[in-house]
Amino acid sequence: MSNHLKHQRLTLLQQEKMSALSDALSSVLNYGEEGLLLAIQILNNEKGQMRLSAYDLLWEKLDDLGKKQLIKLLLASQ
Repeated sequence: MSNHLKHQRLTLLQQEKMSALSDALSSVLNYGEEGLLLAIQILNNEKGQMRLSAYDLLWEKLDDLGKKQLIKLLLASQ
């Protein structure tokens, strides 16, 4: 398999993983603060660019109160 095909396959796998991650984050956010805690656990299992992208997705899905809670939880976990 050529390097170009390997790169395309890796990119497709990353897109599929990001889509699945987005769906998971959307689902858990229906459960209030417990869902937010679960979302943070999901994010903590990611690495590198996937983790940053996952945080961006989560941030986009949260309302103002959720964003404040996320910041509070992230600061408390450090």
